[in-house]
Amino acid sequence: MLKTIILLTDTVQQQQPLANLLREHNRHLAFCSALRAQDLAAISPEVLRDARLVSFANDIAVSEKFLLQLGHGAYKFYTAPTQYPGLPPAPDENDDDPRCVSVVAQSMTIWPDFRKVVGLETLTIPEGTAVAERDRLVFSRLAHLFWRMSGMIAGDAADLPGVIESDESQRPSLAMMN
Repeated sequence: MLKTIILLTDTVQQQQPLANLLREHNRHLAFCSALRAQDLAAISPEVLRDARLVSFANDIAVSEKFLLQLGHGAYKFYTAPTQYPGLPPAPDENDDDPRCVSVVAQSMTIWPDFRKVVGLETLTIPEGTAVAERDRLVFSRLAHLFWRMSGMIAGDAADLPGVIESDESQRPSLAMMN
């Protein structure tokens, strides 16, 4: 049974609003806060057994050992400067100022074959948008994706359904080739 959500965020100010939102869907949840890899390492194995990690707007690498100890998986919410995550950018896309940005929720596993996108929204930034406004638009969309998925994240489901499966998991089986 899911008992704890470990929130790995970029800032401490993000922790409480995310926890409050998840608690609306499961009032029995406990929360652990983390901002760095050292914070994750300090969490006891007993807690990890009944926990799910949620990384929100954070680029901290999570160790394989840590992921293996989690009883309810791990999900990462992040932005990608591309319209189609997982595909190479179009030749005309400018990496310095991409106008099309995706916000993505993806499972985190040590096995690339099993990673999947569980949430995805794409937005086009209007031309001439200032950097601060662009960042606000992208972060707002990421927060919206988290809000939309909060019921599933706070629930007992061991594995969220994917909207895009990993390319590796789409390998044809022997039966499909015959």
